[in-house]
Amino acid sequence: MTRYLPLLLCVLCCACAEQAPPQRTVEVVVDTAVSESYQPVSRYVGRLQARDDVASQAQVTGYLQSRDFDEGKLVEAGDLLFTIDSSEYKAAMARARADLAAALAAQANAERNYSRGRELLPKGAISQSELDNLTARKLDADARVESAHAQIASAQVNLDHTVITAPISGRIGRSSASVGDLVGPNTGNLTTLVSIDPIEALFQVSEATLINAIQARPNRAPRDLPKDIEVTLELANGLLYPEVGEIDYIGNRIDASTGTLEARARIPNPDSLLVPGQYVRVTLRHANPVQGLFIPQAAVQADQQGSFALIVDDSDTVARRNVELGHRKDVQVLVKRGLEAGDRVIVRGLQQVRPGMTVVTRSLAELAD
Repeated sequence: MTRYLPLLLCVLCCACAEQAPPQRTVEVVVDTAVSESYQPVSRYVGRLQARDDVASQAQVTGYLQSRDFDEGKLVEAGDLLFTIDSSEYKAAMARARADLAAALAAQANAERNYSRGRELLPKGAISQSELDNLTARKLDADARVESAHAQIASAQVNLDHTVITAPISGRIGRSSASVGDLVGPNTGNLTTLVSIDPIEALFQVSEATLINAIQARPNRAPRDLPKDIEVTLELANGLLYPEVGEIDYIGNRIDASTGTLEARARIPNPDSLLVPGQYVRVTLRHANPVQGLFIPQAAVQADQQGSFALIVDDSDTVARRNVELGHRKDVQVLVKRGLEAGDRVIVRGLQQVRPGMTVVTRSLAELAD
């Protein structure tokens, strides 16, 4: 019996070996991390505002004689808007000129008396006290002439204010006064005028975006950052506005309540398509392409440790790589840290593998063919 024991054990081992199932080979689809140029893009919600927004008011009191514009139309700087009855101010100008003439006559007389007094004083014909009086009269006459000139200047200013012109070129609003109304400095705005071309877009940039922009350009001051950024707008109907603008202002502090920084872009508006108060989507795009490492979005997973990707190394073994992600471009995502160009990342079959497993790979390009 003992001599048959080795043979029995051999038979049992062979039977067990035949019953063990073969190890299953897992096949995954991989794609390669590729370094390529791209233009970083960020999007914000913005509001349009006029570069110049002017309220037109009456500086003098009087009855409105004419309104010389069409409401809602474009006007040029210097165009006539309103005319106020100027008869009272013309009369004030006439009085001021008459006062000047009288002051000049009195000045001439005082000048002659003063000159004679200076001649008579050495001869003893008048006293020093009398000469002092003549001098005072001359100085008083000079002052009255200066006052008369000032009255004429003031009358001219009031007379000029009876004609109200457009201070800027732009689109004019509705008139709040009609011909015949009594208007003046206390009647409020007669109308408003906003500039149209260019127009401005205000939006808020997050603190993180600002820090990333500064870190990306360590040798440049923050005020220089906007110069290489193109600004485009998406309108409410989804259409892209054809003109490209540029950032012309960045705020000097971050809002503590929102954690954002105010920024402003200047946008050409030659066809007056954009209107102040309109909400738009603001897209910032770097004019100069930069290099970045991209992988398919399908390769990215996330857990408590953050985002990661599973790669297949040269020995066809699965390994985990924690990654820091950035800008998305179509179905690809930028990898800032964690991978290198040429790494094979798993895009299909992720649920079947774990780090340390050996797999068989097929490339995404092979499946596409």
